[in-house]
Amino acid sequence: MSDNLVTKLLDVVADSLDIPKTYYVKAVDRHKSLGVWLCRRESKLAVFNPSVHSQGSFRYGTVVRPLFANAEYDLDNVTTLEIAKTVFSQKELKQLYGAEVRAYADAHAMNEPVEETNRCWRLRYSDEVSFHLDALPCIAEEQAIINAIIARGVPQKWAQLAVAITDRRHPEYERISRNLFSSNPRGFARWFEERVRPWALSQIRSLVDQRLYASVEEVPAYEWKTPLQRSIQLLKRHRDVMFRDNPGVGPISMIITNLAAHAYAGEPDIWTAVTNIVKEMPRFVNPSHPRVPNPANPAEDYADKWRRNSSLEENFWLWHTQVGIDLEELPSVLAGDRIYSQMKKTFSVDLTQDELKLFKRSTPVTRLARPAAAVSIQSAPRPWSEHV
Repeated sequence: MSDNLVTKLLDVVADSLDIPKTYYVKAVDRHKSLGVWLCRRESKLAVFNPSVHSQGSFRYGTVVRPLFANAEYDLDNVTTLEIAKTVFSQKELKQLYGAEVRAYADAHAMNEPVEETNRCWRLRYSDEVSFHLDALPCIAEEQAIINAIIARGVPQKWAQLAVAITDRRHPEYERISRNLFSSNPRGFARWFEERVRPWALSQIRSLVDQRLYASVEEVPAYEWKTPLQRSIQLLKRHRDVMFRDNPGVGPISMIITNLAAHAYAGEPDIWTAVTNIVKEMPRFVNPSHPRVPNPANPAEDYADKWRRNSSLEENFWLWHTQVGIDLEELPSVLAGDRIYSQMKKTFSVDLTQDELKLFKRSTPVTRLARPAAAVSIQSAPRPWSEHV
Protein backbone atom coordinates (compact mmCIF):
# COMPACT_ATOMS: atom_id res chain seq x y z
CA MET A 1 0.00 0.00 0.00
CA SER A 2 1.29 3.45 -0.88
CA ASP A 3 3.10 5.43 1.79
CA ASN A 4 0.99 8.36 0.63
CA LEU A 5 -2.15 6.64 1.89
CA VAL A 6 -0.55 5.88 5.26
CA THR A 7 0.46 9.54 5.51
CA LYS A 8 -3.09 10.54 4.63
CA LEU A 9 -4.47 8.23 7.31
CA LEU A 10 -2.19 9.63 10.01
CA ASP A 11 -3.05 13.16 8.92
CA VAL A 12 -6.73 12.36 9.42
CA VAL A 13 -6.04 10.85 12.84
CA ALA A 14 -3.90 13.82 13.89
CA ASP A 15 -6.64 16.22 12.77
CA SER A 16 -9.13 14.41 14.99
CA LEU A 17 -6.76 14.62 17.97
CA ASP A 18 -6.14 18.35 17.65
CA ILE A 19 -8.04 21.08 19.45
CA PRO A 20 -9.60 24.28 18.06
CA LYS A 21 -7.28 27.25 17.71
CA THR A 22 -9.67 29.22 19.92
CA TYR A 23 -8.58 27.04 22.86
CA TYR A 24 -4.95 28.01 22.34
CA VAL A 25 -5.96 31.67 22.19
CA LYS A 26 -7.99 31.32 25.38
CA ALA A 27 -5.01 29.73 27.13
CA VAL A 28 -2.76 32.63 26.12
CA ASP A 29 -5.33 35.12 27.43
CA ARG A 30 -5.40 33.39 30.81
CA HIS A 31 -1.63 33.47 31.17
CA LYS A 32 -1.61 37.18 30.31
CA SER A 33 -4.43 37.89 32.74
CA LEU A 34 -2.54 36.36 35.66
CA GLY A 35 0.61 38.25 34.68
CA VAL A 36 -1.24 41.59 34.67
CA TRP A 37 -2.68 40.80 38.08
CA LEU A 38 0.67 39.97 39.64
CA CYS A 39 2.16 43.22 38.30
CA ARG A 40 -0.65 45.52 39.43
CA ARG A 41 0.21 48.31 41.87
CA GLU A 42 -1.40 46.59 44.86
CA SER A 43 0.40 43.29 44.32
CA LYS A 44 2.89 42.33 47.03
CA LEU A 45 4.94 40.68 44.28
CA ALA A 46 5.11 43.72 42.00
CA VAL A 47 8.36 44.89 43.58
CA PHE A 48 10.00 41.66 42.35
CA ASN A 49 9.02 42.30 38.71
CA PRO A 50 7.04 39.08 38.14
CA SER A 51 7.28 37.70 34.62
CA VAL A 52 4.72 35.04 33.60
CA HIS A 53 5.43 32.63 30.74
CA SER A 54 3.36 29.74 29.41
CA GLN A 55 4.87 26.26 29.27
CA GLY A 56 3.92 22.73 28.29
CA SER A 57 1.95 21.32 25.38
CA PHE A 58 -0.11 24.48 24.81
CA ARG A 59 3.08 26.38 24.14
CA TYR A 60 4.60 23.64 21.99
CA GLY A 61 1.46 23.09 19.91
CA THR A 62 1.23 19.42 20.90
CA VAL A 63 -2.04 19.27 22.85
CA VAL A 64 -4.28 16.28 22.16
CA ARG A 65 -7.92 15.97 23.02
CA PRO A 66 -8.61 13.61 25.92
CA LEU A 67 -9.82 10.07 26.09
CA PHE A 68 -12.39 11.09 28.69
CA ALA A 69 -14.77 14.01 28.30
CA ASN A 70 -14.81 14.91 32.01
CA ALA A 71 -11.10 15.76 32.17
CA GLU A 72 -9.69 19.29 32.11
CA TYR A 73 -7.28 21.09 29.86
CA ASP A 74 -4.01 21.47 31.69
CA LEU A 75 -2.26 24.85 31.44
CA ASP A 76 1.21 25.44 32.86
CA ASN A 77 3.12 28.62 33.46
CA VAL A 78 6.08 29.84 35.44
CA THR A 79 6.31 33.16 37.26
CA THR A 80 9.93 34.28 37.53
CA LEU A 81 10.69 36.76 40.32
CA GLU A 82 13.74 38.98 40.57
CA ILE A 83 14.73 38.24 44.16
CA ALA A 84 17.67 36.71 45.97
CA LYS A 85 17.32 33.22 47.39
CA THR A 86 18.26 34.55 50.84
CA VAL A 87 15.27 36.90 51.21
CA PHE A 88 12.58 34.28 51.90
CA SER A 89 12.38 30.60 52.66
CA GLN A 90 10.73 28.53 49.95
CA LYS A 91 7.64 28.23 52.14
CA GLU A 92 7.42 31.99 52.69
CA LEU A 93 7.83 32.74 49.00
CA LYS A 94 5.30 30.12 47.95
CA GLN A 95 2.74 31.39 50.47
CA LEU A 96 3.27 34.99 49.34
CA TYR A 97 2.69 33.93 45.76
CA GLY A 98 -0.29 31.82 46.79
CA ALA A 99 -1.94 34.78 48.49
CA GLU A 100 -1.83 36.73 45.22
CA VAL A 101 -3.18 33.76 43.28
CA ARG A 102 -6.07 33.42 45.74
CA ALA A 103 -6.81 37.13 45.45
CA TYR A 104 -6.83 36.74 41.66
CA ALA A 105 -9.33 33.88 41.94
CA ASP A 106 -11.58 35.94 44.23
CA ALA A 107 -11.42 39.00 41.99
CA HIS A 108 -12.41 36.89 38.99
CA ALA A 109 -15.25 35.14 40.82
CA MET A 110 -13.77 31.67 40.36
CA ASN A 111 -15.97 29.13 42.11
CA GLU A 112 -13.41 26.39 42.76
CA PRO A 113 -10.95 26.89 45.62
CA VAL A 114 -7.29 27.43 44.76
CA GLU A 115 -5.33 24.22 45.36
CA GLU A 116 -1.74 24.01 46.53
CA THR A 117 0.42 21.25 45.01
CA ASN A 118 4.02 20.44 45.87
CA ARG A 119 5.41 23.05 43.52
CA CYS A 120 2.48 24.97 42.02
CA TRP A 121 -0.78 26.70 42.80
CA ARG A 122 -3.72 25.38 40.79
CA LEU A 123 -6.53 27.59 39.52
CA ARG A 124 -9.68 26.04 38.06
CA TYR A 125 -11.77 27.84 35.46
CA SER A 126 -15.39 26.81 34.96
CA ASP A 127 -16.61 28.53 31.82
CA GLU A 128 -17.38 26.93 28.45
CA VAL A 129 -13.91 25.31 28.35
CA SER A 130 -12.69 23.50 31.46
CA PHE A 131 -9.12 24.54 32.22
CA HIS A 132 -6.95 24.27 35.24
CA LEU A 133 -3.85 26.40 35.45
CA ASP A 134 -0.77 25.25 37.38
CA ALA A 135 1.25 28.35 38.22
CA LEU A 136 4.82 27.79 39.40
CA PRO A 137 6.60 30.49 41.46
CA CYS A 138 10.34 30.61 40.93
CA ILE A 139 13.41 32.79 41.27
CA ALA A 140 15.83 33.74 38.52
CA GLU A 141 18.81 31.41 39.02
CA GLU A 142 22.11 32.68 40.40
CA GLN A 143 24.88 33.50 37.95
CA ALA A 144 27.11 30.74 39.35
CA ILE A 145 24.47 28.14 38.48
CA ILE A 146 23.97 29.65 35.04
CA ASN A 147 27.73 29.54 34.44
CA ALA A 148 27.78 25.87 35.43
CA ILE A 149 25.01 25.15 32.93
CA ILE A 150 26.92 26.99 30.20
CA ALA A 151 30.03 24.99 31.08
CA ARG A 152 28.06 21.84 30.21
CA GLY A 153 27.60 23.07 26.66
CA VAL A 154 24.27 24.89 26.89
CA PRO A 155 24.11 28.18 24.94
CA GLN A 156 23.87 31.23 27.16
CA LYS A 157 20.54 32.28 25.62
CA TRP A 158 18.94 29.14 27.10
CA ALA A 159 21.05 28.79 30.25
CA GLN A 160 20.20 32.30 31.45
CA LEU A 161 16.53 31.28 31.68
CA ALA A 162 17.23 28.74 34.45
CA VAL A 163 15.24 29.17 37.65
CA ALA A 164 15.23 28.01 41.25
CA ILE A 165 11.85 26.57 42.24
CA THR A 166 9.89 26.05 45.43
CA ASP A 167 9.01 22.49 46.48
CA ARG A 168 7.32 21.33 49.68
CA ARG A 169 9.36 18.11 49.52
CA HIS A 170 12.69 19.93 49.71
CA PRO A 171 14.51 19.15 53.00
CA GLU A 172 15.13 22.88 53.55
CA TYR A 173 11.69 24.04 52.47
CA GLU A 174 11.02 25.99 55.67
CA ARG A 175 14.52 27.48 56.02
CA ILE A 176 16.24 30.21 54.07
CA SER A 177 18.75 28.44 51.86
CA ARG A 178 20.54 28.87 48.56
CA ASN A 179 20.14 25.14 47.90
CA LEU A 180 16.89 25.13 45.92
CA PHE A 181 15.95 22.73 43.17
CA SER A 182 17.00 24.10 39.79
CA SER A 183 14.92 23.83 36.61
CA ASN A 184 14.69 25.43 33.20
CA PRO A 185 11.24 25.05 31.61
CA ARG A 186 11.58 28.25 29.58
CA GLY A 187 14.96 27.17 28.28
CA PHE A 188 13.49 23.86 27.14
CA ALA A 189 10.63 25.67 25.39
CA ARG A 190 13.11 27.88 23.52
CA TRP A 191 15.19 24.83 22.57
CA PHE A 192 12.09 23.00 21.30
CA GLU A 193 10.92 25.98 19.28
CA GLU A 194 14.32 26.34 17.65
CA ARG A 195 14.29 22.63 16.79
CA VAL A 196 10.91 23.01 15.07
CA ARG A 197 11.21 26.43 13.46
CA PRO A 198 13.36 25.54 10.41
CA TRP A 199 10.65 23.19 9.13
CA ALA A 200 7.86 25.66 9.83
CA LEU A 201 9.22 28.72 8.04
CA SER A 202 6.91 28.46 5.03
CA GLN A 203 3.85 28.29 7.30
CA ILE A 204 5.15 31.12 9.46
CA ARG A 205 5.84 33.39 6.50
CA SER A 206 2.41 32.67 5.07
CA LEU A 207 0.76 33.82 8.31
CA VAL A 208 2.82 37.00 8.27
CA ASP A 209 2.00 37.60 4.60
CA GLN A 210 -1.69 37.28 5.49
CA ARG A 211 -1.11 40.00 8.13
CA LEU A 212 -2.26 37.68 10.90
CA TYR A 213 1.02 38.41 12.70
CA ALA A 214 3.32 41.40 12.39
CA SER A 215 6.58 39.45 12.17
CA VAL A 216 8.03 35.95 11.96
CA GLU A 217 9.09 36.14 15.61
CA GLU A 218 5.52 36.77 16.78
CA VAL A 219 4.02 33.57 15.31
CA PRO A 220 3.44 31.11 18.20
CA ALA A 221 4.44 27.46 17.93
CA TYR A 222 0.84 26.25 18.09
CA GLU A 223 0.32 27.78 14.63
CA TRP A 224 3.12 25.76 13.02
CA LYS A 225 1.88 22.16 12.98
CA THR A 226 5.01 20.54 11.61
CA PRO A 227 5.40 16.76 11.19
CA LEU A 228 7.30 16.79 14.51
CA GLN A 229 4.47 18.34 16.47
CA ARG A 230 1.86 16.10 14.85
CA SER A 231 4.04 13.05 15.50
CA ILE A 232 4.24 13.98 19.19
CA GLN A 233 0.45 14.23 19.26
CA LEU A 234 0.16 10.71 17.83
CA LEU A 235 2.73 9.31 20.27
CA LYS A 236 1.07 10.93 23.26
CA ARG A 237 -2.35 9.60 22.24
CA HIS A 238 -0.94 6.10 21.71
CA ARG A 239 0.49 6.35 25.25
CA ASP A 240 -2.86 7.54 26.62
CA VAL A 241 -4.68 4.59 25.04
CA MET A 242 -2.11 2.00 26.11
CA PHE A 243 -2.18 3.19 29.75
CA ARG A 244 -5.78 4.31 29.87
CA ASP A 245 -6.54 2.19 32.96
CA ASN A 246 -3.57 3.56 34.91
CA PRO A 247 -2.29 6.76 33.24
CA GLY A 248 0.12 7.53 36.06
CA VAL A 249 2.47 4.70 35.09
CA GLY A 250 2.88 5.58 31.41
CA PRO A 251 5.75 7.63 29.94
CA ILE A 252 5.35 11.30 30.83
CA SER A 253 4.74 13.80 28.06
CA MET A 254 8.03 15.62 28.65
CA ILE A 255 10.02 12.45 28.00
CA ILE A 256 8.12 11.79 24.76
CA THR A 257 8.42 15.43 23.65
CA ASN A 258 12.12 15.64 24.51
CA LEU A 259 13.11 12.41 22.78
CA ALA A 260 10.95 13.08 19.73
CA ALA A 261 12.45 16.54 19.25
CA HIS A 262 15.96 15.09 19.48
CA ALA A 263 15.13 12.29 17.05
CA TYR A 264 13.36 14.38 14.40
CA ALA A 265 15.54 14.96 11.34
CA GLY A 266 13.29 17.13 9.21
CA GLU A 267 11.19 14.38 7.60
CA PRO A 268 8.61 16.09 5.37
CA ASP A 269 5.51 14.05 6.23
CA ILE A 270 3.94 12.61 9.36
CA TRP A 271 4.38 8.94 8.40
CA THR A 272 8.09 9.18 7.70
CA ALA A 273 8.58 11.46 10.68
CA VAL A 274 6.86 9.36 13.34
CA THR A 275 8.38 6.05 12.20
CA ASN A 276 11.89 7.50 12.15
CA ILE A 277 11.35 9.25 15.48
CA VAL A 278 10.36 5.99 17.16
CA LYS A 279 13.33 4.22 15.58
CA GLU A 280 15.82 6.88 16.76
CA MET A 281 14.40 7.60 20.24
CA PRO A 282 16.59 5.06 22.11
CA ARG A 283 19.74 6.86 20.96
CA PHE A 284 18.84 9.79 23.20
CA VAL A 285 18.20 7.83 26.40
CA ASN A 286 21.43 7.89 28.40
CA PRO A 287 22.66 4.68 30.05
CA SER A 288 23.22 6.52 33.35
CA HIS A 289 21.82 9.55 35.18
CA PRO A 290 20.61 11.90 33.78
CA ARG A 291 18.75 9.46 31.54
CA VAL A 292 16.64 12.03 29.65
CA PRO A 293 18.23 15.40 30.41
CA ASN A 294 16.73 18.80 29.78
CA PRO A 295 18.86 20.17 26.89
CA ALA A 296 18.67 23.60 28.54
CA ASN A 297 19.83 22.27 31.93
CA PRO A 298 21.55 18.87 31.59
CA ALA A 299 21.50 18.19 35.33
CA GLU A 300 17.69 18.19 35.21
CA ASP A 301 16.50 14.68 34.39
CA TYR A 302 12.98 14.25 33.05
CA ALA A 303 13.30 10.51 33.78
CA ASP A 304 14.43 11.02 37.37
CA LYS A 305 11.58 8.90 38.70
CA TRP A 306 13.01 5.88 36.88
CA ARG A 307 15.69 5.70 39.58
CA ARG A 308 13.08 5.43 42.32
CA ASN A 309 10.63 3.21 40.45
CA SER A 310 12.15 0.86 37.88
CA SER A 311 8.71 -0.14 36.58
CA LEU A 312 8.36 3.33 35.05
CA GLU A 313 11.36 2.70 32.84
CA GLU A 314 10.05 -0.76 31.99
CA ASN A 315 6.75 0.79 30.97
CA PHE A 316 8.53 3.29 28.75
CA TRP A 317 10.28 0.51 26.83
CA LEU A 318 7.07 -1.54 26.66
CA TRP A 319 5.30 1.46 25.16
CA HIS A 320 8.17 2.17 22.79
CA THR A 321 8.10 -1.41 21.51
CA GLN A 322 4.33 -1.43 21.12
CA VAL A 323 4.09 1.89 19.27
CA GLY A 324 6.75 0.64 16.86
CA ILE A 325 4.76 -2.54 16.20
CA ASP A 326 1.51 -0.64 15.70
CA LEU A 327 3.07 1.81 13.28
CA GLU A 328 4.71 -1.00 11.32
CA GLU A 329 1.32 -2.63 10.85
CA LEU A 330 -0.36 0.42 9.31
CA PRO A 331 0.29 -0.45 5.63
CA SER A 332 -1.21 -3.90 6.12
CA VAL A 333 -4.15 -2.39 7.99
CA LEU A 334 -4.95 -0.29 4.94
CA ALA A 335 -4.54 -3.23 2.59
CA GLY A 336 -6.70 -5.46 4.78
CA ASP A 337 -9.51 -2.94 5.19
CA ARG A 338 -9.21 -2.90 8.99
CA ILE A 339 -8.82 0.84 9.20
CA TYR A 340 -11.75 1.70 11.46
CA SER A 341 -11.15 -0.99 14.07
CA GLN A 342 -7.39 -0.47 14.16
CA MET A 343 -7.59 3.31 14.56
CA LYS A 344 -10.13 2.80 17.32
CA LYS A 345 -7.86 0.31 19.04
CA THR A 346 -4.58 2.21 18.59
CA PHE A 347 -5.62 5.85 18.93
CA SER A 348 -9.20 5.70 20.25
CA VAL A 349 -10.35 7.60 17.16
CA ASP A 350 -13.68 6.98 15.45
CA LEU A 351 -13.24 7.66 11.76
CA THR A 352 -16.29 8.94 9.93
CA GLN A 353 -17.71 7.27 6.84
CA ASP A 354 -16.45 10.12 4.68
CA GLU A 355 -12.96 9.66 6.10
CA LEU A 356 -13.05 5.91 5.55
CA LYS A 357 -14.02 6.44 1.93
CA LEU A 358 -10.69 8.19 1.37
CA PHE A 359 -8.90 4.86 1.71
CA LYS A 360 -11.20 2.81 -0.49
CA ARG A 361 -10.31 4.70 -3.68
CA SER A 362 -7.43 4.03 -6.00
CA THR A 363 -6.87 7.66 -6.95
CA PRO A 364 -5.81 10.51 -4.71
CA VAL A 365 -8.62 12.58 -3.24
CA THR A 366 -8.82 15.71 -1.17
CA ARG A 367 -8.84 14.93 2.55
CA LEU A 368 -11.94 16.08 4.40
CA ALA A 369 -10.72 17.74 7.57
CA ARG A 370 -12.90 17.25 10.62
CA PRO A 371 -12.97 19.93 13.33
CA ALA A 372 -11.69 18.74 16.69
CA ALA A 373 -14.31 17.95 19.28
CA ALA A 374 -14.75 20.68 21.91
CA VAL A 375 -13.95 18.51 24.89
CA SER A 376 -11.66 18.74 27.89
CA ILE A 377 -8.22 17.24 28.22
CA GLN A 378 -6.79 14.93 30.82
CA SER A 379 -4.03 16.58 32.83
CA ALA A 380 -0.52 15.62 31.82
CA PRO A 381 2.55 15.56 34.05
CA ARG A 382 4.96 18.48 33.89
CA PRO A 383 8.69 18.40 34.30
CA TRP A 384 8.60 20.41 37.51
CA SER A 385 5.93 18.14 39.04
CA GLU A 386 7.37 14.83 37.87
CA HIS A 387 10.82 14.83 39.37
CA VAL A 388 12.92 16.45 42.01
